[in-house]
Amino acid sequence: MNDYRAGRSYQPDLDVRFADGTAPAWAVPLTTASLPNGPAWLVVMGRRAGKTWLAHAVQRARGSGATLRVDLRGGDREVRRKRLQCLVGGKGKPGLTEGQLLLVDEPALARPGAAGADPALLAEGLWAVRETGAVPVVFATPAEHRLLVPCLGADAPKDVVRPPALDRAECARFAARAPEWADAVVRGLRAHEEGWTLVPFLLELALQVAEGQPRLRDDPAALARAAVEEAVSRHAYVEQWFRDGLAPEHRAALRSARWRTAGLGECVGRERPDTAIEQDPVLARHLPEVLRVHQISDLHHGGSLRSTVDAKDTSRAGRLLASLAGDGTPMDSYLAHLRRLADTGRAPHLVVVTGDVVNLPEDEYGAQAADWLAEVRALLADHRDLREEDPRVVLVGGNHDVSWDLCLAPGPEARHAWFARVFDAYPHPDLHLADHAARRLYVRYPLAQLRIALLGSAESGGEPVHDGDRARLEEHMARFVAVADDRDGEEAVRLIKGFERYDPAVVARGVLDRLAPEPGYVSIAALHHPLSPVPAVEVAPYSGLLNAGQTKRALSAAETALVLHGHTHLGFAAAERLLLGGREADWTMRIAGAPTLGSKESDEQNGYNEVFVAREGREHVLALRVVRFDGGQWEAGPPIAFRPGEARERPPAELCTDAGQPLFG
Repeated sequence: MNDYRAGRSYQPDLDVRFADGTAPAWAVPLTTASLPNGPAWLVVMGRRAGKTWLAHAVQRARGSGATLRVDLRGGDREVRRKRLQCLVGGKGKPGLTEGQLLLVDEPALARPGAAGADPALLAEGLWAVRETGAVPVVFATPAEHRLLVPCLGADAPKDVVRPPALDRAECARFAARAPEWADAVVRGLRAHEEGWTLVPFLLELALQVAEGQPRLRDDPAALARAAVEEAVSRHAYVEQWFRDGLAPEHRAALRSARWRTAGLGECVGRERPDTAIEQDPVLARHLPEVLRVHQISDLHHGGSLRSTVDAKDTSRAGRLLASLAGDGTPMDSYLAHLRRLADTGRAPHLVVVTGDVVNLPEDEYGAQAADWLAEVRALLADHRDLREEDPRVVLVGGNHDVSWDLCLAPGPEARHAWFARVFDAYPHPDLHLADHAARRLYVRYPLAQLRIALLGSAESGGEPVHDGDRARLEEHMARFVAVADDRDGEEAVRLIKGFERYDPAVVARGVLDRLAPEPGYVSIAALHHPLSPVPAVEVAPYSGLLNAGQTKRALSAAETALVLHGHTHLGFAAAERLLLGGREADWTMRIAGAPTLGSKESDEQNGYNEVFVAREGREHVLALRVVRFDGGQWEAGPPIAFRPGEARERPPAELCTDAGQPLFG
């Protein structure tokens, strides 16, 4: 026989809260039938929190005849048998005596028009019970409590009893059933994630899993994951607690609280949840912290970077004053910005770099960029849904990251070898590999149910404009590059880089053919060149993606929620809906371009895009906004919020409601 079994029927000898039949201090008003201020005591507990066990324990502590317990889910037959028709709107005096305690379990209250009992009728019945001199106690979920309190009078809030979390002695009683191993498991769980040791059902469930899988006893993290799976799949914990146990207002407030923590408080209102889930390990995984992603682009290390101070006085004194005023580049300021965000708990969890990491692919600039990215990586925040091995910085190359001096190599992949070598520490599209099937495509974050497609749009960058130029390049290569004199070789490279070039943007068809939807995942794509024309005029050949339509179709068919790009140095957002035909619902895909983070070659302020990914179960909501560097400050613009594939954007506050956000995948 198992020592631990979550969901078992009440057994007095296993009751850790009423040990030896003695009531804890917080339950004494119930066991002594003290008079409430209003018509009834309200014991407010979430589902799977032990309401029925508590009702049985109170009944047992009071002794035979002093307490009557009724489960209103039993229907008319039970209330008639116990002469309690008044609780469901029936007539007749309740069959109770003065001083008797009535325990009302599972009242099954519902809003008007929904299936369930009318809270106003129950309130009338509770007043009728009080008139007999008996003392009613209602065991209610937070949702039922919210419905019932307005019907009970002004003093009802004074009669609420909320059982506290398990204390150390109660946890020790749990562990005493299997002292050879359970005490160590309880201590391990408390150190790893205290929430498992605060609720009787959850602690029993975790110990049940540990009992059945002894290999997990020394690994609290693995034990917690297995216990979550057991709670969700076998005990319908999320459905019972979150959907049935909370009111719509509770759920909306919990979702709003996540957006406020993420930094969008001005968009979701001020209501605070009166039900915390942070310490519930199952619900915290169902409704985790919003994932914050920064899209930075067009860094141009080694190029012409904008100064944060307009230092026209170049004298020694002028340079000193500029330094005191914070002279530097927006990329310097971005690092300081990340440090401030980290101090306030709002640093990004992931960073996506969408190309032109350097201005020219030279080792000096590559080292600068690599050092700068390492500083960025060190400032990122941790997240429950990100594993230690999950990459936190991913990037794609741009046209400035291509080795133009290798454009005459037999295959286009040679010109990307430098970028692959210098930024080997970060996932990138592997354009240096000729085999499209061997390239990395999706970076997956399994716990977050997020994947990022890395698309190399600078596949053929650095092409000579004229065939005559190509012939001249070949002549220079034959004349200089093969000779032993390094100076001649360097001169050849300078000549080669000086020729006029085209940077045609294309995503290889062999890569597009690998894009596909993946159930349960929300998909984001990153590339350098824009998929769609942006609201700016650039008279230049190949300024956009040559096969943009083909790429859009492939990304849309793969149910990509958001495409991130750079290149234009312009903050830009659009929604595109391809009528694919034959699908149940046509897919709307959002496209966002980021401002340049550092270059001064821009008609607008430097900045970055901030992407928010809010997961609830297997469903996701995204929000996007541009953050610009304005007057020495990083200023966030208004957010755009949407559900993947949905045709219209919604205010974040609307997406916090049940109508705007599905509860379960």
